[in-house]
Amino acid sequence: MHLKTEFLNTLACPLTGESLHSETGPSTPDDHARLTTKDGKHKYPVKEGIPRFVAPENYAASFGYQWNKYAKLQLDSCNGTLFSKERFFSITEWDPNELQGQKILDAGCGAGRFAEVALAAGAEVTAMDLSQAVEACRRNLGDSPHLNVVQASIYEMPFRPGSFDYAYCIGVIQHTPDPQRSVMEICKMVKPGGQIGLWIYERDWKSYLGTIGFKYLLRPWTMKMSRQQVENFSNRLENICWPINRFARKCGLPGKIIMRLLPVASAYLQDVPLSDEDFREWVRLDTFDMYSPTHDHPQTFSTVATWLHEAGFTDIKRHPHGGISVTARRPA
Repeated sequence: MHLKTEFLNTLACPLTGESLHSETGPSTPDDHARLTTKDGKHKYPVKEGIPRFVAPENYAASFGYQWNKYAKLQLDSCNGTLFSKERFFSITEWDPNELQGQKILDAGCGAGRFAEVALAAGAEVTAMDLSQAVEACRRNLGDSPHLNVVQASIYEMPFRPGSFDYAYCIGVIQHTPDPQRSVMEICKMVKPGGQIGLWIYERDWKSYLGTIGFKYLLRPWTMKMSRQQVENFSNRLENICWPINRFARKCGLPGKIIMRLLPVASAYLQDVPLSDEDFREWVRLDTFDMYSPTHDHPQTFSTVATWLHEAGFTDIKRHPHGGISVTARRPA
């Protein structure tokens, strides 16, 4: 295990804010590597090259499971599309050229689909997740010399405040216990003059219709299931809906309307040039993602904008990607 000096200098004990030091020598076995405060009171293991600041099992365990199972499915480099790249820059409307050499925090990295995009733009990316999805992210992108991976809680991030030029959190805030606190904690990590980018489920009239309506209708039931039961349920739904999806994804707008009425997450994938096999896998993944999370707390744009304003951010802009796509800047 070897952590870059610059990255190590960014880390801080999430409990005390103290600097962390590596106890690892050249011959230290990986399962004995750890980071510690100077007084030795707080120690954190480093496993598979990833500093771990949380217990392996937590409320995000279902995400760790799904991202290790479907580790490469959403990577542009593996599925042959530009879907993740286009989504990232549609949500943030950041200029890719301006990310070159910038320090970026990916809060809730999953298997690394957006970290891959930021790395390709030339950024220095710190990918963080509460779940064991960090292992999939490191396997996928670990060859990059500009990637750092950390397993930590959004509520106790092991970084010095103001460590990053940019921070983004895409599709994660609604799955945390306290969305407002989650946004506030990410804001603290952005340096003066830096920017934050968020994408959050939106609570509006569409939340009660079609696919999303099915989700909130069925979640009280699926929340009582085991992870395996939810996965079996999601796969059965996909199998039932596949003949409809196979036909509808070729039928333009009428087909999309049909897909939006199904209890599986498929409509937004209609125009993505995926093979039938990858399309079905993606629908299984996203349907499991619909019904399995412990938390699902959609928000309104006005509420999120208020949080960003209270955190001292300006230039709060909503982007027309769908959901709550918003960026803001910390004044220099």
